Amino acid sequence: MVILLMYSTQSHNTPAKNETQNKEFRWYNSPQDAIDEASKQNKRVILIFSASWCPSCRKIEEETLQNRDVLGKISENYIAAKIDVDSDPSAASTYGIYVIPTTIILDSSGNEIGRREGYMSPEEFLSYLG
Repeated sequence: MVILLMYSTQSHNTPAKNETQNKEFRWYNSPQDAIDEASKQNKRVILIFSASWCPSCRKIEEETLQNRDVLGKISENYIAAKIDVDSDPSAASTYGIYVIPTTIILDSSGNEIGRREGYMSPEEFLSYLG
């Protein structure tokens, strides 16, 4: 009986904790969805354009976008979206993406205020975010 109670408590707490983490930070896959959310929260938007076949894109994903400090800074100050240029070529065209990865910062209204092309280390990314 005690074992069942312990199991019940653990299984109850684990999903709640994951739900909280998901609410704190979310990667959108549409620029417009990110802009809509940013306007509600009065935050900036960060758009990261990439593709699965791109070595520099994989490197920024694995080294930079998994970095705890980078994620913390993004979640605190930005609404973030990752855009696959193969899955959403119209977004890539709209934002004039010719090099990947490309990282764009928008204000809460969707106006571009910054752009960096190519790989950025976690330190470079944090500096870019300001």
